[in-house]
Amino acid sequence: MLPKDKREELVAKIEPLRQQVEAWRKTRRPNERMPESFWEPATQLAKEYGLAPVQGILRIDYRGLQRRVSGVKPPTAPKKPMASFVELAALSAPRRCEHTVELEDAGGRRMSVKLSGGSLSELAPLIQAFWKPGL
Repeated sequence: MLPKDKREELVAKIEPLRQQVEAWRKTRRPNERMPESFWEPATQLAKEYGLAPVQGILRIDYRGLQRRVSGVKPPTAPKKPMASFVELAALSAPRRCEHTVELEDAGGRRMSVKLSGGSLSELAPLIQAFWKPGL
């Protein structure tokens, strides 16, 4: 804790800065960081009078002030990489599937069906008709 005369000296020195910080608070946008122009004099005062008294009067981030007093730079948001051109390999057209179905019953009847680009399930009615011709 500061002696009374040092505390009064700090209050007199810090008052213009405190008023600037309060004015900035009234107009700031949500999540806006305090400008460096306020941090610099606050850091100088904290080096002379201590972190806690300066932080308490200005009502600013203690850890942020502590980092600046110790010379550690404040963290910055990582820069997002610029978008760049990405070439995609050309996709080849899907190949058409060909199916050949050969059927032979016990009586020797034969049927051969070549299906190009369709589904084998489409052959089901034809195959049933082949195995049961009376239907």
